[in-house]
Amino acid sequence: MKKLERSLGLVPVIAISISSMLGSGIFVLPGIAVEQTGPSVWLAYLVSSLCVLPAAISKSELATAMPTSGGSYVYVERSFGPMAGTIAGLGLFLSLLLKSAFSLVGFGAYLSVVADVSLKQTAMISLFFIVIINIFGVGKLSTVLIAIVGISIATLFGLAGYSFPEISMENMTPFFTGGTNGFLGATGIVFVSFAGVTKVAAIAEEIRKPEKNLPLGILLSLAIVTFIYCSLSFVMVSVMGADKMSGDLKPVYQLAQMVGGKNIGIFASIIAVITMISMANAGILAASRFPFAMSRDHLLPSFISKIHKKFLTPINAIIFSGIVVFFILAFLDVTKIAKLASAFMIILYVIVHISVIVLRESRIQWYNPTYKSPLYPLFQILGIISGLILLLAMGQIVLTAIMVISIPGAIFYFSYSRRRTTRKGVVGIRGRRTDLTEEEYDPGETMESMDLSMEATVVTSLFGHERSPEMLIEMGAALSDGGNLEVTHVTEVPEQTDLKDLMEEPADLKSLRRRVVAMAMHQNISLTFDPVVSHDLGRTLYDISLRLHCNWMLIEWAGRRKGYFTFHNPIGWLKGHLQCNLGIFRDAGVRYIRKIMVVIKFDENDPLVVDTADHLAMVNKADITLVYFKAEKDIDQNSEETESRLYDLTTNCHSRSFVQVINGRDEMETLLGYSAEFDLLIFGSKEHGLLSNVFGTNDDYLIERAACSVLAVNSASSLNNIPKEDQ
Repeated sequence: MKKLERSLGLVPVIAISISSMLGSGIFVLPGIAVEQTGPSVWLAYLVSSLCVLPAAISKSELATAMPTSGGSYVYVERSFGPMAGTIAGLGLFLSLLLKSAFSLVGFGAYLSVVADVSLKQTAMISLFFIVIINIFGVGKLSTVLIAIVGISIATLFGLAGYSFPEISMENMTPFFTGGTNGFLGATGIVFVSFAGVTKVAAIAEEIRKPEKNLPLGILLSLAIVTFIYCSLSFVMVSVMGADKMSGDLKPVYQLAQMVGGKNIGIFASIIAVITMISMANAGILAASRFPFAMSRDHLLPSFISKIHKKFLTPINAIIFSGIVVFFILAFLDVTKIAKLASAFMIILYVIVHISVIVLRESRIQWYNPTYKSPLYPLFQILGIISGLILLLAMGQIVLTAIMVISIPGAIFYFSYSRRRTTRKGVVGIRGRRTDLTEEEYDPGETMESMDLSMEATVVTSLFGHERSPEMLIEMGAALSDGGNLEVTHVTEVPEQTDLKDLMEEPADLKSLRRRVVAMAMHQNISLTFDPVVSHDLGRTLYDISLRLHCNWMLIEWAGRRKGYFTFHNPIGWLKGHLQCNLGIFRDAGVRYIRKIMVVIKFDENDPLVVDTADHLAMVNKADITLVYFKAEKDIDQNSEETESRLYDLTTNCHSRSFVQVINGRDEMETLLGYSAEFDLLIFGSKEHGLLSNVFGTNDDYLIERAACSVLAVNSASSLNNIPKEDQ
């Protein structure tokens, strides 16, 4: 697969990001925001930029993990599945078109300074020409756009400096004319001014050193634009006064005329006209790519992704975008356009924060961003909370925005898109599964390159992050007791990736195959090595347990120590679904196993745990010690009976066995302390519930913190529902 050339450095990233923000946010919005909050409008811009900051950080992480076109639509669709992707794609599409419509309104307002024209008619005529330009492909001339933005920035800074002597602090009181609700409402309205800051994330694949230049470029551009917005809005309101500025759709012209005369005002208006027509053009250009991408993903009709034969542009998607903007201009007033655009963006940014959490906590194998959000999950939580506060402050318009996004999107998905896609997203893959039945499951949908014709006693599954694959394979060979050993290396890729495109083995996999084959020959181990490329890790492992009729599946897992909100634990899920015994191994670097500690709980797992420990002890010529914890307050109660029950469990052991009743105040800490005397700790593990997935269990604690290597044993799920008296 060909990759785009990484040719963009830090300066182009900053330029592109600024060009996506500067426009109606400062040329039109200040007059609308002043109506809500008065002279504190500059502070509303500042607070709004701080609310955007977490989104900039989250999208930087997502962009370096998924450097592909489509931006937030791709992130949401891969996280939550095609239905959420359909709704999010619609929301992104509408938010960009609303911003374009808002720019066209501002374009008409400033054009009226130099010509006697109707605002709406001018906007609609301009829309027609913008659609034609996009079809011809002229909108791709980013260098022209950057030049326009450079002139605009210079004009705005010059106007602010020229107006500074005219500042009157008397115009700054009362500071909050609309109270707290008015201020928060104004903050929500101006939020759309910063919406373009993360658009550059969509071209992460073309940025040199994206882990450095992308987040730094986004943050620097956000800081520059915040300074422009805050300083110029402060100058506007302190020079003109809130009453004169309130509701004015061309405040920059009014300021320029007041401090410099009519000619300066006309010059500022011309700059505004050029800037906003460029922003409207860029908005429609970007917006048209969302239905285009959704059509290619089979979420929208295929004709929308049609490419013009001569101009090589998505003609139908562009025309459709133009029609939507036409209806926005015809039926919505400027304030509603601004509020809806901001509401859409806030909602989508909240979802983006949740996407980062979902992708981090699911530990999906392919999610490997080169830039990771610092202080995770602090910025994500702050982004979600601040977004919800702004949405509440904006009032009923938010409910309208949610309905406009979700209802049509859900209806269209269930009536059209659902039948044309089988993707589930990370939440669907890692969440509660109802699709895993042997009769209904077709492995070809989710995995490639595995020969399932033979049977195996033990399957050792490798995921690429094992501390020592050889040690895990040796453990599997010991459990196989001379039977067939299947070593499966599973590479999980996004659902959008065609499995057949990844059939060639990468260098690290070839190296692993060579080492495994050499080890098998040296130790006379009979094994088969199979690489598997899969869309669905859990589903693939489930299928392997069925098709190979194995007795054991062995995997390495180091515990859940990096999780914060893990509502679904992949290991916990496997415990309840695999049709074979599951061994969860954590390698502590112990090479030779001479002493094995077996934790006894006096439950249905004990016979399997003891039998497994005895078998591994015979292979490694080790001793086993059966350990039972008893709280200090219960030391004198039935101690002899407890030891007798432990000795009964060693009756069929062939290796040298000992028993030990240990006591202390805390069971886990006592067991962990005792584990330092051993090379391997074995215990029986149980299926997780919802709360244990979130907060972890004692099993997770032992796996993560034991001083020696750990093997957690879970009996086959088909045995889990058999009554104890029948086992």
